[in-house]
Amino acid sequence: MTQTAYRKTLFLFEAGRKKVSAHYVVRSSDGHISQCVRESDIAWHAGNWEENERSIGIEHEGWVDEPSYYTDVMYEASAKLTAAICARHGIPKDRAHIIGHHEVPGSDHTDPGPHWDWARYIRLVNAA
Repeated sequence: MTQTAYRKTLFLFEAGRKKVSAHYVVRSSDGHISQCVRESDIAWHAGNWEENERSIGIEHEGWVDEPSYYTDVMYEASAKLTAAICARHGIPKDRAHIIGHHEVPGSDHTDPGPHWDWARYIRLVNAA
C-alpha cells in the first residue's frame, strides 16, 4: 500500500525527490492502473536493491491499517495485471514468487499489510 492517495503517489514518483517508484500503481476506487516505470527498467520499490533489480513492483493505493482501501475492483485489476506480468516473464503464479514488500529480505516495508487477503489474491491471479 502506498500510504498515501493515488494522485500523490504518482506525483511523488514523478518528482523523484523521495527516490521511490514502482512499475505500476493500482487505484483503490476503480482499479485504474498507471504504469510509472517500464518493466525493462529498475524501480525503487522493494527496499532492497537486489530485489529491485529482479522484480516488478506493483503499489496499491491506500493505507495498510485502513481496510476500506482493499476493494474488490482493486484486487481484480491487480490480479489481472500480475497474471499478465507472470505470463510475459515466465513467473510461476504462486506465493513463492508473488510476494509483498514486507517479505523482501532487508526491507522495512509493512505493505500490503495485515488486511491483504493473499489466498484470495492468488486465486484471482490464477483465474485471470
